[in-house]
Amino acid sequence: PAMLVILITVGIGCSFIGSTPSQKEVIAAAVQTLSLQQTINSLSPSILITSSPTPEALTETPTPPIEPTQSLTPAISHSLQPGDVPTTSNTVTDLSSKAYALERRSIGDNFTKNLYERPFTSQVMDYQPYLDITKSSLAYAAPWYYMTILVEGEIPADSTATYAAELDADLDGRGDFYVRVQAPLSTAWSTDRVQVYRDTNNDVGGGIPITAENNNPLWNGYDELMFDSGKGADPDLAWARQDPVNGQQIQIAFKSTLLGVGEFVWGAWSDEGVQQPAWLDYNDHFTIAQAGHPSTNSSDYPLKEMASLDNTCRWAFGFKPIKMIPGLCLIPVTPTPVVRPTRTPCQPPPNGCPVFGSFASHWNPKTCQCEVPPTVCQPPPNGCPVTAPYVWDPVKCKCVLR
Repeated sequence: PAMLVILITVGIGCSFIGSTPSQKEVIAAAVQTLSLQQTINSLSPSILITSSPTPEALTETPTPPIEPTQSLTPAISHSLQPGDVPTTSNTVTDLSSKAYALERRSIGDNFTKNLYERPFTSQVMDYQPYLDITKSSLAYAAPWYYMTILVEGEIPADSTATYAAELDADLDGRGDFYVRVQAPLSTAWSTDRVQVYRDTNNDVGGGIPITAENNNPLWNGYDELMFDSGKGADPDLAWARQDPVNGQQIQIAFKSTLLGVGEFVWGAWSDEGVQQPAWLDYNDHFTIAQAGHPSTNSSDYPLKEMASLDNTCRWAFGFKPIKMIPGLCLIPVTPTPVVRPTRTPCQPPPNGCPVFGSFASHWNPKTCQCEVPPTVCQPPPNGCPVTAPYVWDPVKCKCVLR
């Protein structure tokens, strides 16, 4: 089309060279141009008469691609981190399933009361020692609470297990905070993969905390993630590590400002199976048939949807419990002291012990009487007379009638 336009333009221009065009010539040229345009349009409707392109228009300059703007996440700045774990703490022990590993079973699991002993895989029941909690402890050194969880074996390199502290701040049996860390762990304190969940509507445990109930879809357990790997209102709120001395110990530290109270109840978790804080308590989310059971004596054996986890009963920190709180370990029974009557010690005669013959008697506090030492009071060398008959009385130190 450009060539046609140029030819038309040249033809019209040449007819004007050297003379001033008359009105008839201008009209004739216009008619000729219009006739030619109509002819072209009739041949191909897609061809249009346009002005000649400029050299700049013929040379297409490629537009550089728009690079996506990279959003750079600012590095998390820490101002405070935990130190050495205090040696003084209160401790909770937990059953070990190590002795039953080859039998692919465990004892001590109480699904109804939210107390689990399930460090085994689903269906196959392979033992997982790195999930089997044997002891947990809690200590305080301002401003940190330190929880240490001891398991039967070191965490495998490819494990995604989580270890957690569950905290009941208002002593009602419902957890209020759930502080967890996911493997792998460093031997240095870190906030990586550390999370803190909170229950904002007080429904952890459903209608009756700890006790198994039918699932209610409105219950959402720990429903707010308030700290995630250093992201949150306080980037130093919670930390974790693998004990640099003992690889079977997981240590979690969290600030006392998380709870805001000095008296609370705590327990420990390991979990590589369910890992859903919003479903706690788990015995409200699963039925026993869905969960399975680790005891071979149960009709629900083996473990099914609730496998690869363990937890402990809870214990008090900052106070001595005098009544049961749901989930609390059994309170040791304090024996009632037996009140025994006070025995008045016996006293010697006011005037002292008498003299027997030539031998003085002595007070014996054990028998509560005056006695003559046997080494002092001896019978006559020839014995007592036999005519009556007489016998020797060592107390009276003389021969007396039989």
